[in-house]
Amino acid sequence: MKVLVVGGGIIGCAAAYELARVGCRVTVFERATPGAEASSAAAGLLAPIDESTETSFARLALASWRLYPDVVRDLQERTGIDVEYVTRGTIYPAAAAQKRRDVGQWADIAEFGVERLEGEELHRREPYLSPKIRHAIFVKGDHWLNNQRLVLAYAQAAAAAGVEIKTGCNVSRLVVENGRARAVVTEGERVDGDAVLLAAGAWSGELMAGLGAPLRIEPRRGQMIALAHVPAVVTHCVHGEVYLAPRPSGELLIGATVERAGFQRAVTAEGIAGLLHSAFELVPALRALPIARTWCGFRPWAPDSLPVLGPWPGVDGLFVATGHFRNGILLAPITARLMTEWITGREPRLAVKDFLPGRFGQRFGA
Repeated sequence: MKVLVVGGGIIGCAAAYELARVGCRVTVFERATPGAEASSAAAGLLAPIDESTETSFARLALASWRLYPDVVRDLQERTGIDVEYVTRGTIYPAAAAQKRRDVGQWADIAEFGVERLEGEELHRREPYLSPKIRHAIFVKGDHWLNNQRLVLAYAQAAAAAGVEIKTGCNVSRLVVENGRARAVVTEGERVDGDAVLLAAGAWSGELMAGLGAPLRIEPRRGQMIALAHVPAVVTHCVHGEVYLAPRPSGELLIGATVERAGFQRAVTAEGIAGLLHSAFELVPALRALPIARTWCGFRPWAPDSLPVLGPWPGVDGLFVATGHFRNGILLAPITARLMTEWITGREPRLAVKDFLPGRFGQRFGA
């Protein structure tokens, strides 16, 4: 089976790798370089805890989180790339912890190591936290990694498995003939295949619109800052109004805004000021650290904030994997496996009804 993957971000590269491992011939079309958009703009947080363990999203996130140790090990063995996988856990100060009202359910899952920290115990764990913070929840099971390195590792592993990755190659049109996805058109050239996987992030909706099939995906801009972090001030991830994620490479990432700004690629004074203000409220000592870099990216957002995964209704051979919003890195392994199961004709291993493209009433020609 020949599969054409549109989009070379974390979702497209992970899916291409999984498809190649089961014997598919795969070509990835990426208009820039792998991971150039939202995949590289993220912080790499692997934090599946939400308000409840009983939602379909929680089950999807937990399934993907459980895959990560093997994914990291496999990618390093195949590519030699260290993705800086950190397992020290996250501290949620009291105000942020209150938003996770049902955290007690997660405490029952031993692998998350959920604890409540108070006073001196909290400040022994993270000494530079603001003295105003006296209560927090610690989640040992929250992990994080270097998402830029992860995308590179997936791309290199896919290429080593036989995937053709065409960079600087913009797909202008999807071709559907007689009710089946047949090809993509790029720079005037038609490339035929047996199946098409649309994984173009926030740009996915534009390609579907060309088919007369509305896919309700919009960009949500996220601005971020990296501070030079040697010697380290923060040792755990700290998640309040913003998150602080220390990397072994010597940066502290602060993120992120969520803005409805279309595709306006800009880092704004207001956005950066807001992030820094919230970061200083958590850890005042950060005021002395130099700013290493700032950037922004466009997360793909669906109206219910859930990913859009599965076969497109009414078109054989057309599959969609987008709308991951703030969870693209976390959900990449399970998305890749689910899409591989669908494309190769197997039943998905998880309940997926809530993520199917047809939930918004979209159909080909609708």
